[in-house]
Amino acid sequence: MNIEFHYYAVYALALEAGFDEHSAFVLATSSQEVDDSTTALAFDAPRGRVDLAVTQNYLFWDEAVKRDVYLPFHFVPGDPARAAAARADGLSSPYTVTPNSDNVKELLVAAFKDKDPYLMGVAAHAFADSWAHQNFCGLQDATNDIGASGAAAGLPPAGHLQALSSPDEPDGVWLDRRLKAGSERIVNRERFAAAAIKLYRYLRVYLGKPFSDDELVVARLEAVWSKPSKDERLADYVICWNLRPYERGLWRRQAGSPPDASPFAGVRHYDKLAWAKAQLSKAAGTRRADAVRTDSSFYGTDLYRWHEAALEHRGRAAALLGKKGL
Repeated sequence: MNIEFHYYAVYALALEAGFDEHSAFVLATSSQEVDDSTTALAFDAPRGRVDLAVTQNYLFWDEAVKRDVYLPFHFVPGDPARAAAARADGLSSPYTVTPNSDNVKELLVAAFKDKDPYLMGVAAHAFADSWAHQNFCGLQDATNDIGASGAAAGLPPAGHLQALSSPDEPDGVWLDRRLKAGSERIVNRERFAAAAIKLYRYLRVYLGKPFSDDELVVARLEAVWSKPSKDERLADYVICWNLRPYERGLWRRQAGSPPDASPFAGVRHYDKLAWAKAQLSKAAGTRRADAVRTDSSFYGTDLYRWHEAALEHRGRAAALLGKKGL
């Protein structure tokens, strides 16, 4: 999924569920920051150097990226038997994503138990991506091969790279020819709505409220997703729910970070050129960053709190998958 779900839909759902505006904003921004934190950034703080968590990258062949980025945040492994049963060829991988899997639910529930909106936002990102990224895995693997053509021809089967941004657009309709006859046509709005209903229910339960209105709430989002113009949809989110428009890098600027001048700056999630940009930028994306000097106030910033939440989520995901031999 992209910013339309990870930020705007999460923001709207949190408000509809009954969260106060600030908490809803923190939840949504934490969720979107998972896609935006693509490059190394460090702070020289009083208690020592802080290397900001990198939670999105495009160096799919890098073992550390697979372990620290793809699997915990974007492609949490699900139920391999369920995934294999959906395929025409029956191929199976223990890393394949399935929607609403036990793994993503466990991570989300743990975050809600901590009552930390930053951690809840990070976990909500992984939870939502289990719908958009279903039937793909966070590796370079044959099960991801969709027989791409056109602009995607020649791209390796890494994540949903061969599908470009098709799985992440709320108004997207595309073909996944790996699936059984009758299931190949994917209508993203349906997947997004299913994810939104589940997330809304978790938000309501967290607040101790019933969720009998879930279909009515999500129907409002579906009405927005049905519009073909992204600009119109972005305007509708803001107008319909009185949301703050997303400001990329807001928390970084507030923490004293200079503008991002890296090769990844401005690269959209699964931009069709991201793979090439990543190959050309591997050294720049992995070198140790120069640290920004800061004082003790850094520990109270939204950025630091998000960073701590991202590390916690990563650690929990690693422990969870480790128990299952992944």
